Amino acid sequence: MKIGILGSGAVGVALAKGFMAEGHEVHIATREPDGEKGTTLKNELDGATVTDFAAAAAAGELLVLCVKAAGVEATIQALDAAALAGKVLIDTTNVMQQENGLMIYAGDSTSVAEKLQALLPDTHVVKAFNTVGAAIMYKPDLGETPTMFVAGNDESAKQQVAEIMGTFGWETLDTGPVVAARALEHLVTIWVNNAMANGAHHALKML
Repeated sequence: MKIGILGSGAVGVALAKGFMAEGHEVHIATREPDGEKGTTLKNELDGATVTDFAAAAAAGELLVLCVKAAGVEATIQALDAAALAGKVLIDTTNVMQQENGLMIYAGDSTSVAEKLQALLPDTHVVKAFNTVGAAIMYKPDLGETPTMFVAGNDESAKQQVAEIMGTFGWETLDTGPVVAARALEHLVTIWVNNAMANGAHHALKML
């Protein structure tokens, strides 16, 4: 399958490597594909296509949004919504800020995933990959299978994401429609604060 990774930070690179390891064709977007960052990506992701956001969005049969939360709306508004119609878009983003030594939720009453779904009514937005750090997104070695929480309106889209999660080494818990992403965007603060205190080699699991 052709995967469009929209964003080239730590999360985008980690997921690109995971998808490539599973045999998928990866198109990863960066702001300056012909610049220094583009060269670095080409060296690190040998075999991936390093390109701009519009090209990655058009090429991907499944898309993964990995930009900073503050840039989500501008990134999507700069794309051709028609090119994203009918596709699954995995939203990995979180809105957090540091306060009194802790990372806390810093968004408003509506999740990023809901805003994305409103901007892209013909795209199947699925919140996922937001409750763990980049280092263990693919094949986490934790002694047992951790839980990836997902939310979205389209059942077939969530099933497709769950199948991907299985190949990436996760079990999936469907938390409901896209409005449930509000809970997931709060949930990540538990993981982040524990990572700050004890290191990033851990994940959440529903028992």
